[in-house]
Amino acid sequence: MASPLLVLPLHEEEESQETNINLFNLKTKTSHKLINLPKNPKDLRFVGSSHGWLIVIDKNTNIPFLLNPFSETLIHLPTKNIPSTIIKAILSANPSSHKNYTVILIYEHGYNNTKLAFCRHGNEEWTYLEGEPETYYDIVCTDLNNNILLALGPGPLVEAWDLGVPIPKKKTLIQDSCPKTLLENENIFPNDLYTSQWYLALSFGQIFLVVRYIGEFVRYDGKVVYEGDTLTDYASEPLVCPYRTVDFKLDLENKNWIEVDCLDDFAMFLGGNQSMMLSTTIHRELKRNVIYFTDDYWDRMNEDYSYGGHDMGIYNMEYGIIDAINVDCQEQLQRIVPPPFWITLPD
Repeated sequence: MASPLLVLPLHEEEESQETNINLFNLKTKTSHKLINLPKNPKDLRFVGSSHGWLIVIDKNTNIPFLLNPFSETLIHLPTKNIPSTIIKAILSANPSSHKNYTVILIYEHGYNNTKLAFCRHGNEEWTYLEGEPETYYDIVCTDLNNNILLALGPGPLVEAWDLGVPIPKKKTLIQDSCPKTLLENENIFPNDLYTSQWYLALSFGQIFLVVRYIGEFVRYDGKVVYEGDTLTDYASEPLVCPYRTVDFKLDLENKNWIEVDCLDDFAMFLGGNQSMMLSTTIHRELKRNVIYFTDDYWDRMNEDYSYGGHDMGIYNMEYGIIDAINVDCQEQLQRIVPPPFWITLPD
């Protein structure tokens, strides 16, 4: 697998070329334009990426499609029985090389709850999966068998779905009490100041649980504050204190969850994409023992005109610090529409 590229919008001064986006290459530190997109990027909502493809929603029509930005190939997806609000989507395999690929969705199901749906290639409508959890946080297809879907729910609970049979079969792969470190972090990151997002990532058959902590209002000096603290007596407007990622915690499933404090010679990529881990001994342009992340805080992405899509960076596991991803697209903390997305060259 090639190193991930970052899908970015154009510079402000280039917006007249309405159907272009940029791809930023981590290896060369350069970006190049992609042309002939089907729509203005600002009319599109990216809901996932995997195997070199973007899963995209046309915001004007709510019609979903797959887009390969390298070959400019577009595949329309069924609209019959499609959920109204899609949170995240992944592919089981590369449609260019696998005819039996499946698209899997996390969709909104009532207040603060999500469920799963899928559509195999050739299907004319979406099928809903009836799992145990009231909500799902992340989904990923296994490396060994791309018909096996892993889904993360509260607990943490991990379900395994076999999508390679006519009627998908489910089993609970992990149903453990909450790891001690996550319980301790509830005091460190109280929910009146922070929100958290959970991810699954796979590496050589091991399952990683990743928790991302986001300060709801983060001041210019990095201090997490209450919303009321953004109001001052000396300014006519509230202080701009956008949400921002402040920390990550990892656990590894090996019969029981084990706290992880080092990724060794690996780098992890999180965001709206299918979570992935890459070897830094193979991909020498990548930093080791870090998490590359992009903004996927959909609940607050569009609440302010000055920020949203901005929360991206490189989290250093050893020192617990976050460095910026040095791209030439936007100033740090400035609004980015559509938000950046990790994508790999097709496998």
